[in-house]
Amino acid sequence: MDDFVSVIFWVGFLCCLPPLVVGGPIGYVLYRNKQRREASAAIAQMLNLQPTAKAKQMQWYEGRLANGRTIAYLPIIFKRSYYDHNGRRRGSHVSAARLIVEVKRERPLDLNIFRHENWSTKRAPFDSFETAFTAKNGSKLTNSQQTALLDFAQNNPDCTIWLGDRAGASADVFNTPEVMAGATSFLLYEYQVVNPTPEEVQQKTAELSQLAQLFDE
Repeated sequence: MDDFVSVIFWVGFLCCLPPLVVGGPIGYVLYRNKQRREASAAIAQMLNLQPTAKAKQMQWYEGRLANGRTIAYLPIIFKRSYYDHNGRRRGSHVSAARLIVEVKRERPLDLNIFRHENWSTKRAPFDSFETAFTAKNGSKLTNSQQTALLDFAQNNPDCTIWLGDRAGASADVFNTPEVMAGATSFLLYEYQVVNPTPEEVQQKTAELSQLAQLFDE
């Protein structure tokens, strides 16, 4: 009798194992995606944002702040490649939040200021604007503007910061032409986070909007 029960147990276990192996990860991914959608909806509600364009399975949200400045928000999941200690190429999925606020100008800034956490925190020191940022026409900024950007980078060392013009930036920044189509210039902030809270996004939006004012016309 014991042998019969044992056989039934192992047969049942072996029959159930493949669905568990396949279904477990799929269920986890579906659960995390549900969490992200709910978190994004809560953030959009707090900031009075509406879903706009969708590209590469990513949903953009857009709206206006109380000061009339356009804001766009995008939760991101992207794949990064790296090499392990044996030199084999690996991949991992990274979750991030991207916030973009409008720099209110009639004329473009005609510059491109960029700092990416992937390389900046390892190779580029924070001791000056020139070493912290990759800049095209960065000399057009005043000393106070450069200092403000540097201070923001020092306070947010593990993030991407991007100041530039809307025209021509769709592929790298917006990945769809509909988002912030009426803006001339933008200031971007992006950081790694799985499920950001509405409160932290609201706080960062206020900081970003205040910084963007320095570059308005």
